[in-house]
Amino acid sequence: GDQIKSYRFAFDLQERGNRVVISCSTELASMFAEKFPVVEHNAACGTYHDYWLPSMSAIVPLGYEYEDLKGTPYIERIADPIPGRVGVRWSGNPKFEHEQHRFFPADLMFDAVKGYNCVSLQRDKDSELKPEWMEQAPLDDWQTTRKSISQCELVISSCTSVAHLAAAMGIETWIVVPVLSYYIWALPGKKTPYYNSVDLYRQKEYKKWSHPFEYIKQDLEMRY
Repeated sequence: GDQIKSYRFAFDLQERGNRVVISCSTELASMFAEKFPVVEHNAACGTYHDYWLPSMSAIVPLGYEYEDLKGTPYIERIADPIPGRVGVRWSGNPKFEHEQHRFFPADLMFDAVKGYNCVSLQRDKDSELKPEWMEQAPLDDWQTTRKSISQCELVISSCTSVAHLAAAMGIETWIVVPVLSYYIWALPGKKTPYYNSVDLYRQKEYKKWSHPFEYIKQDLEMRY
């Protein structure tokens, strides 16, 4: 997720006249290589470069404030959306150090989205929680996942890499955000300068998750 979110800054660096080489995880290499030369992380030190910049720190040398950020899409959608399709992801990487803060009971999500044309974007841990009425989208690798996300009109997710990819492609994305939120959701309100297509559904009280899903349910009824 951090790599997908920070990949946007490669375009800003390129616009300033730099030749940008991306160092990234193997799983994301083919997607990032559509726009830039790419090396995997373990090969980065053997690639000639004048400067090395950690992508999450790029806003510092770029001199960006919130108003300088571009929320427009920077990864291309690779399939047409299926009318009414809603992609759903209910938990993130269990190895994330703050997973306990963003984890919520999956039944709250299922209750909010039941009755709509939903597909599961959940892979590995907690994928077995998928209810029978929800279709499973193909998620074999990141390009397959990208296609499955591209086929969605709307993605609803906790703060995960799937949410970042959907938002980076300009797909309408609703993200369930904990009280202790990730820093790019830190500004109050429902919107974020990082992604124009994102709406944030915030937890109001620590350990209690009913509020964001009540609002998701209401907004789905209004949307469809």
